[in-house]
Amino acid sequence: MLAVTALLAACGPDKTAAQKRAEDDRAIAQVKAAQEIKPPPKPIDPQPILFGDIQKFDLFGAGCAFAPGSSMGAVLLTREKVAYLLLDGHPVRFASDPGSAKLPLGTFSRYVGKEMALSLTRTDNVADEVTRWPGHLLVTDPYDQVVYQADGQVQCGA
Repeated sequence: MLAVTALLAACGPDKTAAQKRAEDDRAIAQVKAAQEIKPPPKPIDPQPILFGDIQKFDLFGAGCAFAPGSSMGAVLLTREKVAYLLLDGHPVRFASDPGSAKLPLGTFSRYVGKEMALSLTRTDNVADEVTRWPGHLLVTDPYDQVVYQADGQVQCGA
């Protein structure tokens, strides 16, 4: 019975060009709406990068380190061309964005990774190039949603 109903429906009058265009427009709008849905952000929990991690993963070099809050444990290391966060015991590598603001020792304020991007900004208004200042770290996912942020201290050196 269901098959007969489907066959009879197929024998109905042909759709006008305007009706077909309207159906196509609705279908396109549905696909676009589905593509624009952002999944909820998945917060990350960067671990402090200890000297053993620097040795193990060969993360040596001149640059800056960000430690959240009043912690002494840096969760971010920035270099001239790369930056690292430690997630689940493994370093996640980010490439520098040379179009972003310059920070001391050839580092930059923005780095981009495969699945995330990060920004390191000064939270004081001092324009001098100093080796230690208050900063803010912001990490976003591919949908530009915040997955980590913290205020803390930035320290630069070789």
